[in-house]
Amino acid sequence: GKVAIEVPAAATNFKESVASQKLADGVWLLAGGSHNSLAVEMKDHAVVIEGPLYDARSQAVIDETKKLIPGKPIRYVLNTHVHFDHSGGLATFAAEGATIVTNAANKAFYERGLSAKREVNPDALARSKKKAKVQGVGEKFSMTDGNRTIEMHQLKGNDHHESIMMVYLPKEKLLVQADVFAPLPAGAK
Repeated sequence: GKVAIEVPAAATNFKESVASQKLADGVWLLAGGSHNSLAVEMKDHAVVIEGPLYDARSQAVIDETKKLIPGKPIRYVLNTHVHFDHSGGLATFAAEGATIVTNAANKAFYERGLSAKREVNPDALARSKKKAKVQGVGEKFSMTDGNRTIEMHQLKGNDHHESIMMVYLPKEKLLVQADVFAPLPAGAK
């Protein structure tokens, strides 16, 4: 016979939470859960660093960015590397109209993956019917609005991923790294 499975309400009503913390004028850490993002205010738009995990997480990051930086579209999402926990929400940003900025080695992979059909559980990009915009960058990339500069730097020879990028905000002296190093647990030698 058939077995009825009851799904707890907590499992179906889960809502991603984002705890924002101001790091500098126009720069916020968007924390919560296991992966973080940053929102950066530019003169006429916003930039988000990292679109992690999945649709719901990135949508929560987008919603918080819009709350913190009202009236300015998210034009770019900067991606450190292709591992799913740092790229799984990029489709959500593409649906928002943001250009994905990533190492050039990742460009074709993202274009192929983000243009593939996703019909079983369509994400925001599949539902939007938009085409993702992906910008591949080299070892060093810089964008500025004349007041704030954001740089991306490739870390060659990194064991975690060969095309991993770090993001630097020179005026604020903020360095954003994801999975570049893993500190040992307390007491480990």
